[in-house]
Amino acid sequence: MSDTKRKICVWVSNDMYNNVVNAGYDSPTVAVIKGFELLIGEAEHRQNTGNWEQVAAQITAENKDLKTELQKLNISLQEAPDPKELIELRVRSEELEKHNSTLKEELDKASQDKEDLKETHKNYMIQVQTLINQKAIEAPGAKKKWWQFW
Repeated sequence: MSDTKRKICVWVSNDMYNNVVNAGYDSPTVAVIKGFELLIGEAEHRQNTGNWEQVAAQITAENKDLKTELQKLNISLQEAPDPKELIELRVRSEELEKHNSTLKEELDKASQDKEDLKETHKNYMIQVQTLINQKAIEAPGAKKKWWQFW
């Protein structure tokens, strides 16, 4: 006998043997080998089932994390401003900045006009004061006749 195979001796009930023969196995050796293969397959299946359960649990956890992330992103998307509205606000801001600069220029011009007006008023007052001084210098009793112009 070779080292790659082992001989076993199995005692089974007559009913079990008859059921194996009725199932289509003419040789007890083939039936025992098929039984061992099923036992090994069942052990592998149990091991794989444990692995699959771990994988399923991991996938479920990842799925839950992804759902949470998706909810957060949906909330962020809903809270984000509308791009169209943002463009309209930017255009409105530019218009207001242009209007503001125009108002500043007009304010500077008005300030300059006010300074010019003050200077004109000052010159006018100086001129009036000069006229008053000239009248005071002339002889108070020496009036010109009404028909004399100069």
